[in-house]
Amino acid sequence: MYRFIGLLLLAMSSQVHAWGFTGHKAFCQAAFDLTQPATQQALSAIAAKQGEYHSFAEACTWADDIKKDHQWDWSKHLHYVNVTHDDQQLTDSDCAAKGCVLSGIRDMQTRLQQDKQDWQALFFLAHFVGDLHQPMHVSFADDLGGNKTKVSFFGNPANLHGIWDYGIIEHLVGDDWHGWGDKLAANAKAQHYTAEGTAAQWGDESLQLTQKIYANYHENAELGQGYVSANALQIEQQIEHGAVRLAKLLDQLYGN
Repeated sequence: MYRFIGLLLLAMSSQVHAWGFTGHKAFCQAAFDLTQPATQQALSAIAAKQGEYHSFAEACTWADDIKKDHQWDWSKHLHYVNVTHDDQQLTDSDCAAKGCVLSGIRDMQTRLQQDKQDWQALFFLAHFVGDLHQPMHVSFADDLGGNKTKVSFFGNPANLHGIWDYGIIEHLVGDDWHGWGDKLAANAKAQHYTAEGTAAQWGDESLQLTQKIYANYHENAELGQGYVSANALQIEQQIEHGAVRLAKLLDQLYGN
């Protein structure tokens, strides 16, 4: 049943979802594990006070959970950034008038610097940093971030966006986001990833990966276990590196 639901979501995925729900929670669990104890205490307290989620990691899906509520339509553009095929680097000019993931991260940081208890800004920030590290959210405008590609995935109709949101992760870990997040945090510690750089520079890394994904794409390709195996490590590294960066941002706000 879970696999059927996952494939259904894969076919229906839109540009406001990144890493799927399992991936986002694993991303934030890894970031949580990498923060200082004081930060963890603060994050847990804010999540508990907000009350809709059992943990900070689970609250990282809030920015997607609200997408059907039209009062939050203003935030939809903040989940991604679209570029042309000729672009090699991201700049603020790539943000549409309504904003993009780069401005979203910056704006939520500013809100939290003014009020560390702003749970909406916190949940948005954690989610947007995750979005930025999902390559299909730093992608091409003419393909809506991989939503218009046509492939099959384990024999089912799909697109590149959905495969990178849900498909590969589902076949890697099922729905064990907590255990996977803990594992990725341990891997990140062992790899000594740097947390330096700007959001635009982090997005440049995703753009480079997106270009490689499209270089290997052809319409109606039949993708399966080989595609999962070929890209599993890349997805884990994206989440690990992003979690290190998010952890640093959170420690700057809530740590000792």
